[in-house]
Amino acid sequence: MAAPSVYTEKTLAEFMAAELGKIGTGLSYTVGVADAGSYAEAVNETLLRYGVTSISAATEILKLRALARVQAWRKACNDLASNFNFSSDGSKFERQAVYRQALVNLDSALVLAAEWDTSGAYEISVTRINPVNDPYRYRPEEMTTL
Repeated sequence: MAAPSVYTEKTLAEFMAAELGKIGTGLSYTVGVADAGSYAEAVNETLLRYGVTSISAATEILKLRALARVQAWRKACNDLASNFNFSSDGSKFERQAVYRQALVNLDSALVLAAEWDTSGAYEISVTRINPVNDPYRYRPEEMTTL
């Protein structure tokens, strides 16, 4: 199977559905026959964050996919936020676990999408720190006694 070189709103929504997998299925998300279905607003948000209003103008496929992945997981997290744990008849239902995993997936997607950020919102800097009260700053064998 060849990698995609162009997307339509529908095929981008299909990519988002594939990214979410069973979570999207469990949330009853659909991709319409001729449109993006449940993913329509996530597709619109992806295009706006890309900086275009028409999907035909989104020519950097990796950037488009990275931003779409973020929007798909953001949509899932928003819809899963109301999940709560409960017990009934001696059974425990840990529904928040799905939400927590979706948040982990969103964080991963955000890290992968960071390379496409042109606004400068992401920055990494390395600074050497010297804590004043570091108990390991001096090694006892280096200390001299009077």
